[in-house]
Amino acid sequence: MSAMDQTLERIASDIRSRLPRLERGASFNHAGIAPQPKSDAVEAAERIRAERPYTELFAHISGLPRRIREGWAKMLNVQPVEIGITHHTAEGVNVIAQGLDWRAGDRILTIDVEYPSNVYPWWNVRDRGVEVVTIGEHAGRVDLDELIDAIDERTRLVAVSHVQFASGCTIDLLKLGAACRARGVILFVDVAQSLGALPVDLSLADAAAWPTWKWQMGPIGMGGLYVSQGLIDQIRPAFVGTDGMIRGKDYLDYRFEFRPGAARFEYSSANVLGLIGVDEAVGRLAPLFEPGVEPSPAATRRIFANADQIIERVKRLGFEPFSTTDANQRSGIVMFDSRHDPEAVVKGLEARGIDAACRGGRLRLAPHFYNNDDDVDGLIEALGEIIQD
Repeated sequence: MSAMDQTLERIASDIRSRLPRLERGASFNHAGIAPQPKSDAVEAAERIRAERPYTELFAHISGLPRRIREGWAKMLNVQPVEIGITHHTAEGVNVIAQGLDWRAGDRILTIDVEYPSNVYPWWNVRDRGVEVVTIGEHAGRVDLDELIDAIDERTRLVAVSHVQFASGCTIDLLKLGAACRARGVILFVDVAQSLGALPVDLSLADAAAWPTWKWQMGPIGMGGLYVSQGLIDQIRPAFVGTDGMIRGKDYLDYRFEFRPGAARFEYSSANVLGLIGVDEAVGRLAPLFEPGVEPSPAATRRIFANADQIIERVKRLGFEPFSTTDANQRSGIVMFDSRHDPEAVVKGLEARGIDAACRGGRLRLAPHFYNNDDDVDGLIEALGEIIQD
C-alpha cells in the first residue's frame, strides 16, 4: 500500500468514526448535502465563548482564515491571495456578476443545464444590455468543442460548472481555459461538484466559487471564492465593510483601502464556528488533492470504484445508467433512469436511513471515498425492497 493510500485509509477511517449516522444508514448524497463529521474543535470553541472572554475565542481561531486559504489554494493550484471565504456558491457568482463593468452588447456564454446559482446572477445583469447565450447538453454530455466554437467577438465571459449537477459530466478546464485566454475571455467556474472529489486545476480560470457542504463535507452556509490576480482589479466590490478594508488604528480611522486580493470580498464578521468546520474539512482533503501529487488521486479512484460498483449492481435492479463513465468526462455523480418514480425511490431510501437525491427526473447517487462495501450493500438492499413494494 502506497503512502497516499495509507493516508486515504486513515482519513476515511476518521470520517467514519465521526459519523454516528452510519450505524443506521449511509449517505450517497455528497453532491447535495453531505453529512458533516462531528467536531471536537467546534465543541471546544463553544465552551470558550460560554466560559471565557471573547478575546480568547478570537485568539483561538486567529489563524484559521489563512490556513483555509492556503489549503484551498493548494487544492486548486492557485495562490492564497486569490482565495476569499464566503457563504455559498451564489455569493461568489454574484461577486463577479455584480462587480464587472459590463458593456451593452456583452455576451455571457453558458450551458443550458447549469445549477440555478450559476444562472440567475448572470440573468440579473441582462438589464445592463448583457445577453446570456447557452449551448445544449446532449444526452448528459457537454461537447467542449461546441462550447469553444460558440465563443465569438462579443463573448465577455464563459460560465460553466466543472461537473454538471444533474448529469455528472465533467469539463476539461485546462482546454477551456486555454481557449478563453487565447480569445481574451473571462472564464468563471462553479466547482461545487468537483472540489473534494476530483482534482481541480484553476490555473487557467479567472474566477470560481463553491460551497463547503457537498463533497468537502463541511458546514452548511460556508463557501469559497477564487479571483485571479489578473482579474481582481476589474471586480468592483458590491458589498463593502470593515473586514474588507485595510484596518486603521481604530474604527474611527476610516481608510477606503481594500485588502489585497480576494480577502477584500470578506466584508464583515466571519462565522466563527463555520470557519472551524471549514478548516477541518480542508485539513482532511488538502493532502489528498494537491495538484501534481498524483495524476488521478487515490481518493478519486476510490470514488470511481464505489460508483462503478453501484452502477453495476443498480443496473441489475432495472435502473438504466445515464451518466458517462468515460475517463475524461466522468465524476462522482451517477444518474439513473427508471420506470420507478425517482422521488418515491428517494423517499423510500430516506425512510431506510439512506440519503440520495432526485435531479432532472432521475435518481442521483453520489458516493464518497469513505463509503465502503457495507454502505453499498445497504443501498442495494434498500433499493430492492423499494421496487418490490
